Amino acid sequence: MKKNKIIFYTLVSIFFSNPTFAASLDEIYRDIVRDDNSGYLPIFVKNRTRPELLFEEELPKAKTNLQTTQTPVVNLTNEYKIKADAKKAEEENWKNALKAIQANQVTPKDLKVIDEQIAKNNPQAIEIKAWMYARGQGIKQDLISSFVLYRKAEKLGVKDALKNAAQVYKSMSREQRESLAQVKE
Repeated sequence: MKKNKIIFYTLVSIFFSNPTFAASLDEIYRDIVRDDNSGYLPIFVKNRTRPELLFEEELPKAKTNLQTTQTPVVNLTNEYKIKADAKKAEEENWKNALKAIQANQVTPKDLKVIDEQIAKNNPQAIEIKAWMYARGQGIKQDLISSFVLYRKAEKLGVKDALKNAAQVYKSMSREQRESLAQVKE
């Protein structure tokens, strides 16, 4: 029993005799090393990723780059909103162009919207432009362009596009039919 009391009091005195209180084993180890080295904490204790270096003097000098580049912060919410707004505006322009065609009041802006949709291989836009060329609605009548666009619409799966192309072909003059051989689809 006496032996247990001695051990207990020794441990308590050791624990409270050190003015700095260490909360973990790592801190206790660092305190012991610091005491052994008269307040100096060697590099192998500071930086455990480089245990082969024992003194700070042996560390290679790091090159300092004064110009730091910052990566730009990208706000994806705004980008998605911008894309959604652009898509919504594009759809609205397309609806307005269709209304203008139905009212036979086609403007250059509407023709530009239709051409943009044709560039995206929109079958409906291709068929509409072919119809406009065939009838001369909003643009000058051009049966060759109409035939070519109806063929393109047929390749994209538009119903009755081939039948419409045949009707346009029938209404062509002999010179127009001969010039079709020179047109690349």
